[in-house]
Formats: sequence, C-alpha cells, structure tokens
Amino acid sequence: MATFTAIKNATQSGGAMRGVLNYIKRKDKTLWGDRQLVTGWNCVAQSAYDEMMTTKRRHSKTDGRMFYQFVQSFHPEEDVTPEEVHAIGLELAKKLFPDFEVVVATHVDADHLHSHLIVNSVSLTTGRKLHQNAADLQRQRQISDEICAAHGLTVLEPPKKYAQEKKMRPGEYRSAVHGESWKFRLINAIDLCMRKAKTRAEFLREMERRGYQVRWEDARKYITYTTPKGKKCRDDRLHENKYRKINY
Repeated sequence: MATFTAIKNATQSGGAMRGVLNYIKRKDKTLWGDRQLVTGWNCVAQSAYDEMMTTKRRHSKTDGRMFYQFVQSFHPEEDVTPEEVHAIGLELAKKLFPDFEVVVATHVDADHLHSHLIVNSVSLTTGRKLHQNAADLQRQRQISDEICAAHGLTVLEPPKKYAQEKKMRPGEYRSAVHGESWKFRLINAIDLCMRKAKTRAEFLREMERRGYQVRWEDARKYITYTTPKGKKCRDDRLHENKYRKINY
C-alpha cells in the first residue's frame, strides 16, 4: 500500500535545489547491497543539478519555482523489495512527467520504504513550466495506485469529500506516509490477513497474531476492531465499503 504526497519546499533557489538533490541521493539512505537506488529520468542522476540548470537557462526560466518534490511511500508491512519500490518510483516518474527531468531516489534507512522524486520545474523539450494544484495531485495519486495495483500491491483509496462519507481525511492520508495513521495500519492489516485467511476463524487468528482484537459475531450488525494500542473502530468507519460485514 503506497501513498503519494507533495512536499512543500518553501525556499526555491538553485542552492535549495542542489541541497535537496544532494540529500535524497545520500549513500547512507539509498545504498542497498552493492547498488545505490538512485536513477535519473531524462537526465543522469549524478549530474542532474547541472542538467536541470542548463534546461532553465536554455529557456530563460531561471527564477520562480525551481523544482517540485514528491514522495511515494510504502507501508512497513507491504510485501515489496527496495528494488521493486525503486522500479515503481521510476515508472511513476516516466508516466507523470514524461518531458521533465526527474531524479528518483529510494530510501531504505526507515521502517517504511519510500522514493523521493525531484522534478525540474521546466520541461526539457517544450520549455513550459510545471504547475501543480490539488486536482493534479489527486490524479497523480490515482496513477500511483494504478501502477501499484499492476505490481500486485494493495492500494489506498485517495481522499474524497468526507462530509457525508466516512472516507480517509486528507490529514490522515498525509500522516500515513510516516506510518502514523492507526486507521491506515488497521486497513493494511485487514487486507493482509484477508489474503492469507480462507475462513473467518483463520482471519481472526491472523489479526490476533498482529495484536488486533476482532469482535465479529452473527448477532451484531458490525465488526469491531481494537488496535494494539486500544483504539476501537467499526467496519463502517473504515474507508471503503468492501470492509463491511455485509460483504462477507
């Protein structure tokens, strides 16, 4: 299960872009075995800063927004390797930003594998500037989900209007990047256990192994989950109808 978020970089200058590129490419964060998980799209990762600046100068667009930063992050319990996370990040960069220079760096030094995408604000081929809004981010999240699903991974439904629907709020989506959303972790545990279990009893055992209590009784309308830290959640409070008891 992956999330895709935009990181706000308030300082927009050549120095800031160089600093961010140097940070995401650090060996202590990206080295996996004998391979450094850093790749450039439309550029060479090692010389990306110089190439991005050359593109800006060629099109006389060296001021204003210099770069965008995005993070695609996977839940710690997702069954995915660092190499696959990196391949997915590169595939996403190619699909979202086909004519922009992008550096994809996968960090393996945290509990949750995640890839940083640094995107030049000026197109390599057309010279146009990249502009982002909330609708663009929503579309990008959907494409991220489509790529993850094609790799056989679970996906998180993007946040929608939640005044009348019990969907994941935008704040919960953002916090999920760092594994801080207890509801996100609960959903992920349910998905994993449902894939492993063939019966209700097996599902309950799998959830218990992960520290979750499940009250699933024929006489009760809802399934109630209790997290390892004691938070309770009914099935109708999760983010998709597929988790409702009536669907089992």
